[in-house]
Amino acid sequence: MPRRLIVWLVPILLTLHNAEEAIAFRSYLPKVPALLPAPLSTLAARIPYSALLEVLVVLSTLVFVLAFAVDARPASRTLLWLLLSVEAAVGLNGIAHLLSAALVFRGYGPGLFTALIVNVPFAVYCFIRSQRERWLTPVALWTTVSAAFVLHGPVLVAALWLASRRSM
Repeated sequence: MPRRLIVWLVPILLTLHNAEEAIAFRSYLPKVPALLPAPLSTLAARIPYSALLEVLVVLSTLVFVLAFAVDARPASRTLLWLLLSVEAAVGLNGIAHLLSAALVFRGYGPGLFTALIVNVPFAVYCFIRSQRERWLTPVALWTTVSAAFVLHGPVLVAALWLASRRSM
């Protein structure tokens, strides 16, 4: 698989996942606050479906823009590092989906299928490939894991919080 295709599969597969979440959250979102501990339940209760859709669309769009930048400047290690950090966050998101399915939803949770069937295997492939072909230094590649925790943690919560505040 050419590296260029891998670059474009990052936003395509993320958007596929976001579409599954968008469809499933239409019916799941009202149930989520009762399933979560405080203060997460408070945040979840304030997120209208329209705000969630907005976050999913903005996220998908930003990652497409980033993939375009990587494709336009394939020698840029900084842009590639950013894209791989997003892909690491997508892989981490798959683990989060597995945990939330087991501990929160007690079964299917929005986004679970694409996270486990598509995104986690692709993230593993992507990182094995990038490590083997030395797309980044080993240290830079490992720092994508730290970036993934920041993106999937505080950045995601902040985006949801901001979207919920705009909808008030």
